[in-house]
Amino acid sequence: MSTPRDEPQPYPSPETPVAVVVGVDLLARGRLERSYARRGERLLQRLFTPREIAEAHGQIARLEGRFAAKEACAKALGVGIGRVASWQEIEIVRLPGGKPALSLRGGAAARAQALGLTAFDVSISDTRELVMAVVVGVRALTPGPSPRGRGE
Repeated sequence: MSTPRDEPQPYPSPETPVAVVVGVDLLARGRLERSYARRGERLLQRLFTPREIAEAHGQIARLEGRFAAKEACAKALGVGIGRVASWQEIEIVRLPGGKPALSLRGGAAARAQALGLTAFDVSISDTRELVMAVVVGVRALTPGPSPRGRGE
């Protein structure tokens, strides 16, 4: 007679807490600059915080990585920009050594809290043609059953 323990169980099971969420975005260089040429400062004020704009020192190309990172963050949070989190609630700042960091407010922070996310890491990379950003969010795992079953 078969017992539930004898049947193969998928791992991780739907009950297993997820320790990591990942979001990735890829952006063609120049796309933001073309949008800026059409829409002007109003576009920047909608997409970026005053701190982000100031840190770009008037160079729109410097905002492309931040734009991609905001998109990647929204994907990591499992939401679209505008529904749960606004552009202004996801801020990409530079730490003293130059590494990008993520700051969340409002709906974005509430979503991260609801997912149990306790820390984020951001990486931005670019070439002449593309800008890519990766956002990884983590949360502490709660003790649960081992992957092989009860006490094995």
